[in-house]
Amino acid sequence: MNTRVMLRASVVLLLALLLVACADEAATRLGPQQWQDIEFVVETRPSPIRVGMNEFIVIANREVYKPGVGLVVSLRIDDDQEWRQAIQDGFTGVYRRALRVDDPQNQSLVVHVRRAKTEGGEGNETTLSFPFSQARLIRSGS
Repeated sequence: MNTRVMLRASVVLLLALLLVACADEAATRLGPQQWQDIEFVVETRPSPIRVGMNEFIVIANREVYKPGVGLVVSLRIDDDQEWRQAIQDGFTGVYRRALRVDDPQNQSLVVHVRRAKTEGGEGNETTLSFPFSQARLIRSGS
């Protein structure tokens, strides 16, 4: 019985240490860009951006600590691909989508944003461009 408890405690400790070890990974950040009352930043996985499939994480914030929710976010690489709707990650202002990148040095991420609830329809959508060449590495938590 004591051996089983010790084994479980060791496994939990090992998993916790692995999570902490992964937390200081550098991330590529694109932006910020402003549209109306929302600021957009994009992070990528893997980091730096590579040829092949990359995950793009669009983070939308209103003011400080207010997530940009109620948006429909679609992504594509330059004009070479069709629009792909990003998946909303809860009500956190985070939108995710994986896309294929062929030339990280010369391509851009294009983000189309539309407010889900429109009143009047005017000025309720925009397109933002995030060139990969402006990417900078950041440390998580900074």
